[in-house]
Amino acid sequence: MKPIAGNLENRPVNKNKTPKIVIFGAGNIGRSFIAPVFTRGGFEAVFADVAPGILAALKERNHYTLVEKTDAGDTIHQVSPVRAVDARDAEAVARELDGAEICATCVGAGALPIVLKSIAAAVTSRKRPLDIILAENLKGAADLAKGVFEEAGIPASEQKERIGIIETSIGKMVPIMPVEVAAEDPLLSWAEPFNTLIVDRDGFTGRVPEIPDFMAVSPIAPWVARKLYIHNFGHAAAAYIGYAHKPEALYIWEVLENRVVAEDVEKAMQLSAAALHREYPGVFNADDIKAHVADLIFRFRNRALGDTVYRVGRDLPRKLQRRDRVVGALELVRKHGLDTGAALEVFQSALGFQAPGPDGNPDEKDREIVRAAHSGSAVDSADFLRNVVGVDIEKETELFDLLLNVLLKARKI
Repeated sequence: MKPIAGNLENRPVNKNKTPKIVIFGAGNIGRSFIAPVFTRGGFEAVFADVAPGILAALKERNHYTLVEKTDAGDTIHQVSPVRAVDARDAEAVARELDGAEICATCVGAGALPIVLKSIAAAVTSRKRPLDIILAENLKGAADLAKGVFEEAGIPASEQKERIGIIETSIGKMVPIMPVEVAAEDPLLSWAEPFNTLIVDRDGFTGRVPEIPDFMAVSPIAPWVARKLYIHNFGHAAAAYIGYAHKPEALYIWEVLENRVVAEDVEKAMQLSAAALHREYPGVFNADDIKAHVADLIFRFRNRALGDTVYRVGRDLPRKLQRRDRVVGALELVRKHGLDTGAALEVFQSALGFQAPGPDGNPDEKDREIVRAAHSGSAVDSADFLRNVVGVDIEKETELFDLLLNVLLKARKI
């Protein structure tokens, strides 16, 4: 067993005291990613959560098991030192935050405003700034945080001095754990062997902690775009193109065994990567970004992830939005004068996505999208692009024409 414990020579505060991070959310990302990254960097991790089983288990022991899953076999780590505090106990949370060097949130969109209010209450009584890592898959998380802090009495003019709001680009994929395995130990965590945490260097109030797995970048926007338009886009492409070619396949690795699917997915990802390189020429090296695509496809093929075609592709109302992964990547490719064919194939395949879920049926909202995409007139197609996808058909005429042609073919008009 390999302990994930910190190299204390690299910790960012005095060597007489172990630095502490408070992590709101002891779910998949918190336990499989954020805590291991920080304990490996010499920190104690204190989880703030409400799940009774998690709280009891962490009270009983100050460590848990993390299993890195690959096709080559499992690697077992022990994550420590860790503790927990009940997130509903405002005083206890405030005490932990008062003694923390940094905190992180990984709770999801629904709980984030509540957690931010708890953090704001603690910040008002702290005598030193607090850096907050927003490990959330939520667009606009930083703006949400700024708004909550302002409502809590911390004006925007003072926030930079008192609060570090740190956006991230989270590329970690968490394997699906069977219910019966999770029931054996509420703290047991599975992960893929990828541990780079990309953070916004400009968000910190002071110096960036010397954490081995940190990648502090400035500005963060290109890296967020890379996650959305290469990682998320490529994952979705595998689901949509994979379902179109192998509708009987259950897993992402399974569809990528099909040579045509694998080639089409890689082509779409490399096009998006080339467009990103042109969009941010001073940020991404052409060879590095190509290598990033190859690495992602290798990771997508990891059977141990257990990623299903249904899970990766579902939620068409969100994933087909103008600025989300599919149409956003397509527009970036078009903007930079590259061949849009591979990206259009992803969009076209998405319009027929009906992969069955655990109950044997497609997602109902996805079914409605597919039905709307394949029925009606040319006028209905324009309405679909305006109201469902969100294309500004007056200002984005080239993008509109590209998508309309795909829709008309789908409707055989």
